[in-house]
Amino acid sequence: MHSAGNRITTPAAVVCSVLLVALAAGCEGDAEARWSEPASGSPQLPDLVPVPPTDLHTKKAGDSWTVEFSSTVVNVGEGDFHLTADKGQDGSWTLTQDIPYDEGGAEHVRTPAEAVWGGDGHEHWHVKRYVVYHLQALGEDGKPTGTARTDHKVGFCIYDFKRADVGMGPDEPVYPREGCGREDSTHLVMGLTPGWADHYNWDLPGQSIDIDGLADGDYRIFAVADEGGTFQEETTDNNQTWVDFALSTDGQGNRLALLGEVGPSPE
Repeated sequence: MHSAGNRITTPAAVVCSVLLVALAAGCEGDAEARWSEPASGSPQLPDLVPVPPTDLHTKKAGDSWTVEFSSTVVNVGEGDFHLTADKGQDGSWTLTQDIPYDEGGAEHVRTPAEAVWGGDGHEHWHVKRYVVYHLQALGEDGKPTGTARTDHKVGFCIYDFKRADVGMGPDEPVYPREGCGREDSTHLVMGLTPGWADHYNWDLPGQSIDIDGLADGDYRIFAVADEGGTFQEETTDNNQTWVDFALSTDGQGNRLALLGEVGPSPE
């Protein structure tokens, strides 16, 4: 088991409903009631697994070239990835991972994770660097080499975007996008249900890496979930995957990307 953060007891008053109406009006309904009960039994941890980046292509903006891609993270663990965030009077956020137990209740683990405002056309809060992407050249032996380039994505609004093809989980989503709140929100609930995927399309801000100055050749883009070890999971052995591509330049100076091999996918 991967351990992160400090165990705390969270008052029931701050464990509010994942529904937008409850976020606005306080703790109403039964949707989040189990999270306020004392933990009993054994923990049911999430397992966050990235899918190899898809829809990879190059794009020119002004005089600069980038490679854009879509990305997805799937929870294949026994338990929900359940994250609450509370804003203090000084404007800072405290993010807590709530870990469900098989006999009821939850354990509340304070994390060093950060909440950041989108402000990029996505008018909601994000968890900073929940997933990161690195680009490296591949040597003649097919292994990554040299200095890595990294994306500049602000963060992620984590919610049940779509069901994953992993043979588990409920038919209906539990965590909606509204849990990421509004600019004036002081309490957020984000999460990912087992068997559900959190997807980010290639045309969203930050779903790209700069390729200016890179020579033609073979490259790999890594997708890494929870690179900083911020959250508790069943395992971190499956937190990384990748996609390879060949970068070339045509006679008009256009940069082109041809897809190659891909890394492991969630099972």
